[in-house]
This record gives sequence, C-alpha cells and structure tokens, in this order.
Amino acid sequence: VSITILKAGFQDLIQDLGRNGYTHMGISPTGAADNISFRIGNLLLGNDINDPGIEITLFGGSYYFNTDAIIALSGSVFTSAIDGDMIPFFKPIVVKSGQTLTIGSTTNGARCYLAIRGGFQVPYILDSSSTHLLSNAGGFNGRNLKKNDEIICSSSDDMGIKNNIKFNMDDDRSILRVTRGLQYDLFDDANKKLFFSEEFTVSHNSNRMGLRIRGPKIYNKTTKDILTEGLPLGAIQITGDGDSIISFVDHQTTGGYPKITNVITADLHKVGQLKPGDKFMFKLVSLHEAETLYFNQEKSLKI
Repeated sequence: VSITILKAGFQDLIQDLGRNGYTHMGISPTGAADNISFRIGNLLLGNDINDPGIEITLFGGSYYFNTDAIIALSGSVFTSAIDGDMIPFFKPIVVKSGQTLTIGSTTNGARCYLAIRGGFQVPYILDSSSTHLLSNAGGFNGRNLKKNDEIICSSSDDMGIKNNIKFNMDDDRSILRVTRGLQYDLFDDANKKLFFSEEFTVSHNSNRMGLRIRGPKIYNKTTKDILTEGLPLGAIQITGDGDSIISFVDHQTTGGYPKITNVITADLHKVGQLKPGDKFMFKLVSLHEAETLYFNQEKSLKI
C-alpha cells in the first residue's frame, strides 16, 4: 500500500504538526508551515489531525498510486489533476490504483498539503514524523522527496470522511498581527513607528528556518545585540544591520538579536503561505486580543 514519486516538486516534505517540547534540548519544532491547512486536510478525511502528510512548496510533481486511496488537498490552491482530470481542493477525493496525481503551481500563496486517509507511514522520532532538513532527521530519510521514492500509506476506508466541514480562516496576508517582543522597549518611538507604518517584502533568501524581509532599517537604542536566549516561533529579530527576520518552524532554538515583536499564533499559518516578493505590514495587538483570535480560530476548526 504505497504511492511512488514519479516527479518531485520544488520541495516535497513529509510533515505533521511538529516536534514540540524539545527546544530546551536545542531541537527545532519543525512541522507544517501552514498548520491550519494541514489540519483541515486531515479533518476532511477523518484522520487524526497529526497524521503525516506531504507539504508541497511553490510547485508540485507527479504521484503514482499503487493502491486505492482517499486523499484531500488543502492550503493554497494549486492546479491539480488525476489522470488529466482537474480536481478540487478541500474535498475528499477517491484515487484508484494505477492513477497518477499531478500537482502544478499556484498564483496565490506558497504551500499546499496532500493528506491521505490513514496518513503516511514513516518513522516516529521524538514524538513526530516531521522532516527537519538541517539535521537530516524525520520524515522520509530526513530529506526532500525525490523521483522513485515509495511512501507507505495505510489501507483506506471511508469511515469518518467529511464533505461539509465549515471553517472560517483569515487568509489576508497583507497584515501580520504581532505582540510586543521581549526587547520591544529597546527600540525608541521613531523606530517603532517605522516598523508599523512601512511595508515589508519577503526576500528570496528565506526558508522554513526564517523569513528575511526587506523594509525600513530598524535600530535599537544601544545598537548592540543581547545575550543569547531562547528564540520562540514567530519572533521578529532585528539584526545589527537593522534588518528584520521572522523565525519560523525550523528556527534555531536560541538567538542573540533583539526581538521587537512576535507574530501571533493565529497568524502563523499566513507566514507559511508567504513567498519571495510578497508584501505585508505589521499590526500591533494586545496579548488578550491575540489569545481571543487564537481561541476563535481553534473553535472554527472544532478542535
């Protein structure tokens, strides 16, 4: 019971919801870059929300099914077809043994997710099957999927399949909401005003570890770095040169740059859909508002 990669996409990775709870050991959280879309795919199939799926970045490939299966595509909508017939996103789809799924590209967003009923069967390391490329660990041999890889999947049935999941997801990536970072007060009012009033652009030098963003130069009062300390997911660090970096799912666990703000949990899925050239602005919200947005988001997914 498996699928075979006939042609790999730009970056096809086995992911789940991440390797959480190990940052104190220097281990990155990893996991799906857009965890909301990832979970929706599993929910559509009646899977456990953490069942491993394939994260496809920028453009996909061709995937041959050696068995009957039920799949769901979620995330940014990529052109997709089974044996040449176009298929929709956010719906369970039956695939017959011998058929080929092809996934193209998207004009809006960066990533989509291929979920399969029962999930993909890959090793479970430190409570997760997610791939961490920098350490060559997890997923499928710790690397991108490539041509001729065969991925084992569970036998499929239609128990728990859902065709009418209702969810309300904020997809507006022109605004990223943030809370104050640990070093917020190291920046004077003029630099804070620049940070919140000017537009930023995602640099081509961005990846799952962090998004480098081009925009106004931001400087702290001391122009010095800080003592190295823990680095949370979504923290926005300001380098000594005044550049901004959003730490992301494969981020290092410590850092010595001041953190001016932190992307709220409810907007992290938006970061996962940003691609080079995308433009956005930051908006400061209170901790209470951030918590409310997160709780409402989880409620909409019925989790």
